[in-house]
Amino acid sequence: MKFNLIKWKLMLTTLPITLVILLIKFGIVYGLHYDGLVKFSEVGIVVTGGIFLIGFMLAGTIADYKESEKIPAEMACTIETIEDTIGLGHGLKGGYDLTMVRRHLNEVTESIINWFEHKSTEDEVFTKISSISDIALSMEKAGVGQITSRVSNEQHNLRKLFTRATVIEKTSFLAPGYALLEVLTFVIICLLLVAKFENETTAIIIISFISQIFIYMIRLIRDEDDPFEYTKSGKAIEADIDLNPLMQYDQRAKSRI
Repeated sequence: MKFNLIKWKLMLTTLPITLVILLIKFGIVYGLHYDGLVKFSEVGIVVTGGIFLIGFMLAGTIADYKESEKIPAEMACTIETIEDTIGLGHGLKGGYDLTMVRRHLNEVTESIINWFEHKSTEDEVFTKISSISDIALSMEKAGVGQITSRVSNEQHNLRKLFTRATVIEKTSFLAPGYALLEVLTFVIICLLLVAKFENETTAIIIISFISQIFIYMIRLIRDEDDPFEYTKSGKAIEADIDLNPLMQYDQRAKSRI
């Protein structure tokens, strides 16, 4: 069974922060000889409020994230449908260079992949999508106007999908909610640092668990809120959406050129 580092990366990179919080607690107890200000049981209501807010923020970001998961696959299907229509038109009448038109369409696919990998701009992709009209025009001139409308319809669908991707990439879910969650997490961690525990083992377990959960969830929610944070090599970063459907179609399309 292959170890999936991306799956565990967020959890593992949060551990050092949790360790620092534990060390601060031990410094307060053993360095400053300060046992605590409040009992842990009195902190419970604040922790509960934090958990409720995490649930609210997670529910808000997961909706866009689930929609984002579909976008690369739907883009691949849309572009491949255009390619199939181009092939059908050429089979019926000919009249245009099939290889050249397929290469033109593949440039559209490449521009979208490059945008996901932060190698091209939004305007460049929209220009490439608009250039699909040139393909429709070539088909119209070749006398296959009866199926040219399919190309235009799929062009419209592709533009909608890409526009939705840009909106998701640019917008953040409820910024004031993030501010409140971060402040609340800071307050909870501070309360844990000055809380009294029955023994050292209990303190280690509770502080580690609560700190890890809250910091991890803040990072996870932020990562889900921007599901298109790919590297320039196309590799997903933690909770990024899988681009494989689009990449695999690109490979299939290249093999047909």
